[in-house]
Amino acid sequence: MKQPLVLTLVGVALALGFGAWLYLQPGPQQQALQTRELATRGLAEYLARTYPGQRALVISNPYTKEKAAAGNMGAYEEAGRRGLRLGFGRQIAVEAVVFPELKPGALENPRAFIVDPQTPTPLSYLMREDAFDKLAQQHPGCRLFVSLIGLPADLSKVAFWPDANAPKLALLLPDLQLVGDTTAVRDAMKSGRLAAFVLNKPGAPPEQEPPGRDVAAEFARRFVLVTPESIDSVLQTWPQLF
Repeated sequence: MKQPLVLTLVGVALALGFGAWLYLQPGPQQQALQTRELATRGLAEYLARTYPGQRALVISNPYTKEKAAAGNMGAYEEAGRRGLRLGFGRQIAVEAVVFPELKPGALENPRAFIVDPQTPTPLSYLMREDAFDKLAQQHPGCRLFVSLIGLPADLSKVAFWPDANAPKLALLLPDLQLVGDTTAVRDAMKSGRLAAFVLNKPGAPPEQEPPGRDVAAEFARRFVLVTPESIDSVLQTWPQLF
């Protein structure tokens, strides 16, 4: 595990919505939104095939609720949610889009918290350890949690994590170090705690490059979908991802 460092200004930008800085630039913003939508659509299509009839809870960025912070960041987050809706179709109903509770003071001053500067999910370090447990209590009918912002950083304090009967988790571009080593990730998949997750494919084009029209082919070109069925082959093909 890398040593966490104090959140830098770059980290703050990440904490407020990974990739949101792209939308301060002219030109590539729409392409980046399309790529984000493509990633979540591929994840949702797998879930729709595998868990038809289930209800899903979509876990989204709490900072997008703030008027001063929404804007471009909100557009990026909405692109992810739109991809989920397209992928779910009529097979999976979204019960709610929810915003996990952050640690006291994190909303006002995220720089006060320690975050691994290399994590793809900086919000993992800003949300309360019991945030997912509270969501499970508030939405007992949801058997799928789809997180666009990662997992709580300390999974040992998440009560439902070891419970095979708890909601299954599907993740977008997660920080697998929070789960543990390769064996721990594989065990989490095979036990059913992790339903699926999407990773960036090695050698994929940048997200600013416009995706092609063939959704399935473009997803396969840019992303790796990891499922209980594919985990072993993915580990063999791309061990560097873990």
